[in-house]
Amino acid sequence: MIRKFLLISEGGLLNFYLNQDDIKIDGDLLSGFCKALYDISLELTFPLQTVGFKENKMIVEDIKHSKETTLLLAMIFDEYHIEEGIKNKIHYVYDQFFKNIDFYQEYRNLKNEILDKKITSIINDIPLKNLIENNLDVIKELLDPILLQRENNIEAYSLNSSNNNILYCNGTYQLLRYRDVKNVRDIIQEYLSLLKQEKIPHGDKFIGLDLPEGLDLEDYINTGYKTLGVVINTSINLKQEPKNELLLYFFGKNTLMRSCVLDIEHELRNGFMEC
Repeated sequence: MIRKFLLISEGGLLNFYLNQDDIKIDGDLLSGFCKALYDISLELTFPLQTVGFKENKMIVEDIKHSKETTLLLAMIFDEYHIEEGIKNKIHYVYDQFFKNIDFYQEYRNLKNEILDKKITSIINDIPLKNLIENNLDVIKELLDPILLQRENNIEAYSLNSSNNNILYCNGTYQLLRYRDVKNVRDIIQEYLSLLKQEKIPHGDKFIGLDLPEGLDLEDYINTGYKTLGVVINTSINLKQEPKNELLLYFFGKNTLMRSCVLDIEHELRNGFMEC
C-alpha cells in the first residue's frame, strides 16, 4: 500500500498531501522531515536513497520543475513494494498532474476532491486493476489449472503492478495449511517483503533459492520443503502508463517451477483484451 504522497515546494511548504492510512501525523511536520532529509543529503553530497522504517519505506524524489524551481515528491509505502516502480509512479503522477502548474507562489495549496480522486486512482493502480477484472475469465482459465495440478507443487499466483500492488491473487489449501491466517493476499505480501526486490524484473526471474530456508520458515519446518517463486514480466501494460507493467508471480515447492508455465506469458498476452 502507498500510504502517503506529498508534493513539497523548494522552500519546504506542503503544496499537496494525500493520506491513505490511519496514522495521524501533521502533514507540515512530515513535509519538513522530507525537506530536512533532502537538505542533509545535499550537504553531505550523498544521493538521497530510500529511507527505511519498520515495515515501511519512504522515497523522496527531487524534480526540476523549471529553471528556478525544484520540487520534492515523496511516497511512504509498505516494504513489499518495488522501489523502482514507486519512483516511476512518482514521476508519472508529476507528469500527469503537476508538470504544467505555476509554483511561483509556493504557498499555493492544490488539494481538492477531484484531484484527490484522480491521484488516488493512479497510485492504487485502479486502471490496471480494471484491466485485470475485464479479463478475469481468461486469467482464471489459464492460471487456476496450474494450481489444481498437484504434481506442479505450485500453491499460489499473484498478478501485480510494477510497484508490487497485488491486483489479483489465488492460492490453494496447502498454502494456508500450517498458518493461522486465512488470507492468501497476506501470505503473498509476506513473501514479497522477504524478496526485497528493488528493481522491476525484466523477462523471467527465479527467486528463493538463495534464501536459507526458502520463503516460508514455518512451512519449511512442517513440510521439509522450501517455498520458492518465479516472477514473469508479462509485457502487459497500459498505453497511458507504459512503465507500469503487469508482473505474474508463482509460489510453490517445485525447483523446476518455470517448466510448468512454459508459454504462460505468451498465452496471457494473447488472451487479454487490447490494453
